[in-house]
Amino acid sequence: MSPTRDETCPDCGARLPEGGPGAPCPACLLAGAVDGAPGDDGPFAPPCTFGGYELRSVLGKGGMGTVYEAEDSRTGRRVALKMLDSGLDTPELRKRFLREGRLAASVNHPNSLYVFGSEEIDTVPVITMEVAGGGTLGDRLAARGPFGVAEAVDAILDVIAGLESAAAGGVLHRDVKPTNCFVDPDGTVKVGDYGLSVSTLTRDDSLVTASGAIMGTPAFASPEQLRGDPLDVRADVYSVGATLHALLTGKPPIGGDNVVQVVANAMHQAPSPLRESRADVPAGLERVVLRCLAKAADDRYADHASLRDALLPFSSRVPEPASMKQRAAAGWVDYLAAFLVPYVVLMLTVGSADFHVLPFVERTIDAYRFHLICFGLGFLYFAALEGVWGAGIGKRLKGLRVVRTGGGRPGLLRALARIAVPIGFIEAIRIPLLLVFLSASDMSEWTVGQTLLHIGISNVAPWAVVLLGANARRENGFAMAWDRITGTRVIVAQTETAAAAVEGAVTAGDEVESRPFGPYRVNRRVIPEAWLGGDDPVLDRPVWMLRCDGTSEPSLARRAIARPGRLRWLQSADFEGSTWDAFEASPGQPLLAIVAHRGALPWSRLRHWLHDLTVELRAAARDRTLPTELGLDHVWIAADGRAMLLDRPWPSDTPAKRIDVTELVGQQRFLSAVAGHVESTSLPLHARGVLENLGAARFEKLSFLAGVLRGLLDQPAEIHRGIRAGSVFLLPVYVCLMACVGYFEDGSAAWGGRALAPLLFCVAVVLGAFALVQLLEFPFRRTVAHAIHRIALIDARGARAGAAKLYLRWAVVWLPLVVPMAGAWALVRAERIDLACAVAGAALLAWIAAAVHTALRPTRGIVDRIAGTWVVRH
Repeated sequence: MSPTRDETCPDCGARLPEGGPGAPCPACLLAGAVDGAPGDDGPFAPPCTFGGYELRSVLGKGGMGTVYEAEDSRTGRRVALKMLDSGLDTPELRKRFLREGRLAASVNHPNSLYVFGSEEIDTVPVITMEVAGGGTLGDRLAARGPFGVAEAVDAILDVIAGLESAAAGGVLHRDVKPTNCFVDPDGTVKVGDYGLSVSTLTRDDSLVTASGAIMGTPAFASPEQLRGDPLDVRADVYSVGATLHALLTGKPPIGGDNVVQVVANAMHQAPSPLRESRADVPAGLERVVLRCLAKAADDRYADHASLRDALLPFSSRVPEPASMKQRAAAGWVDYLAAFLVPYVVLMLTVGSADFHVLPFVERTIDAYRFHLICFGLGFLYFAALEGVWGAGIGKRLKGLRVVRTGGGRPGLLRALARIAVPIGFIEAIRIPLLLVFLSASDMSEWTVGQTLLHIGISNVAPWAVVLLGANARRENGFAMAWDRITGTRVIVAQTETAAAAVEGAVTAGDEVESRPFGPYRVNRRVIPEAWLGGDDPVLDRPVWMLRCDGTSEPSLARRAIARPGRLRWLQSADFEGSTWDAFEASPGQPLLAIVAHRGALPWSRLRHWLHDLTVELRAAARDRTLPTELGLDHVWIAADGRAMLLDRPWPSDTPAKRIDVTELVGQQRFLSAVAGHVESTSLPLHARGVLENLGAARFEKLSFLAGVLRGLLDQPAEIHRGIRAGSVFLLPVYVCLMACVGYFEDGSAAWGGRALAPLLFCVAVVLGAFALVQLLEFPFRRTVAHAIHRIALIDARGARAGAAKLYLRWAVVWLPLVVPMAGAWALVRAERIDLACAVAGAALLAWIAAAVHTALRPTRGIVDRIAGTWVVRH
């Protein structure tokens, strides 16, 4: 017998529970399609007392419960108290409600609402959460309408950061929407309400899903979620895109009169175009949102990191313009990558006469066809890589991107125009000059002077392109003429800098028999009778219990700290006549343990820890929660790579030296002590002055130091293989190819058809020239190749390599090649060509093998090991 219309929900058609048509529909409640349980103010009317809390106001109502702003009567801490509505208190929904607390508690990130605990008060399930005093994005959207473009993107970047942390812990949110994104008074956006989240690490949670229930809010849920298909992070990517659409337009991308219609539209209807509602939305941002909202998961961004990178150009962050030196180095690589290969192929197939000379003898378009082929292939390179992907090989190696002035990739036409302007300018100078001076009607009539004139003009004309950058200044983003014409610019790629995760985690203390300890379980002992380790059995979260001795009781300010640089205080617990403070135990290791294991620390990691500690020291000094003395045993490195300050020193056999940090000078000395463990041979030159000033306590404010360190996070810290390979091979390979092309064209016959001999000796001559040039560069303590790629040589002490080291390194690099080549030349003079080729070939192969090893070991290849040098960022 089918249910009557009075027994079914008019919105979704699901069967109603006992109680008749007036009872709320569980499916719609879970879907967020209707308001919460009966009663506008929930089960309680604030202000009132509930258990140990003073309920102040209603913050919001969701599908499963009501959220109150409350004050903990015992500690004075403001919290958000979420309780399951009595009308929904079924075993299934109670299980789901408590599961929300467990999943949310597993996410500890500055962009996620923190869960302090989960309990039952008067048989009512309650989740105690961090309160966000600025309401939700939905509240702001309702109060003032659509967000500005940059403001909306900034808010979504915060949301992505919180979701990415949750995903890293195996949690999918599944209900991202404006009303589940909470705003702190400082403007930080935090993801909350994990009521529909699932763990990707276990299948247990799938058992509590009601059969046939629509999970998630239909207007913001992905099609596969609405179908009940298996989900991955791309479902949350869809919801993030839908939320961004709502922030920009004031409405979700999919509409409908009721739940059924919304679901049907979400499955088949294309989302409403952004630019129809907001003409000021950049086309590139619209493409990002549409990709997020693709019906097929495979067509969306694969993860949160990819989405974040796509949104960064549209945020309020001012992108750093690429300097002229960076642009020159990257442009040179891109120019060679685009034009060198087709040039060499054409020269070897059609010959230099048809390629270089014929156009100026016949003076017809047909005679110029090989140039057009070469330019066409080069233009295709720039159109595809810069237009579609935003950067060619050179710019990608240098960490640069081409973007439109309003954000987003330039597209095919703009990318073609960007390369057509400089090439057209060069050719507009080169071709008329050659047509004027090369007036012979036949190739054989060219004199030596005309040939040299052709070579000179062809090599000098490209330098005229610098005239197009005469007005390039930092104030205009170093814009060249083609940047201004095409409405594009070259910027340093914006990326989120994050510390690398720490391998392994310390097990806190000695294992003891597990026993109840107030609301927790204790199973480890860090310091006897003073510091215990255990877990919260409800939230499945590790905790540390620190015994109060009368002088160490946390202040109200310390209890309220919600920063990533300190452990979260959870609550006080009385046990066996003593008062203990419960803190969330962050998996990780003490800094001193990492130092003991690794010795010196690489700059790529230590710079993040210095920044974290500086930010926390500054904040703690302002709210007076900073201990009077600190040592290195107070520094804890969390498993996710964050540096934290412990309230008490981590126990060790040799206690660390104590530093008075009540004044700014002492705070800088403490940070300098941390920086003292840096691996000197990994420290870039651009960071050395900062650490020297820190050691001398020269910073007037910690805010200045924090800003400088934040800037260092955006600077390259390591030398990657691509950069090192470019510094070793780029110029030699280019010159060798050019010289070899000339040899094959004009000199191979003179060697009796032995092409190997001219090839080897052409390479030898070129490399010999490079050896001489590098020798002449050493008085400047830096080579052209190193300057282009922003690298430098240092010694074991971390100082710039002196003249003796540089000359020793030169000898190690070049003598193994120059000496055998000189012997091979003597064999050529003795007409022992085959033996000369064998000697030269063996020496060249050995030299190339050493160069390849250098590229594969970018900071210390075989040459640097022998010479006692290291390669670092400049």
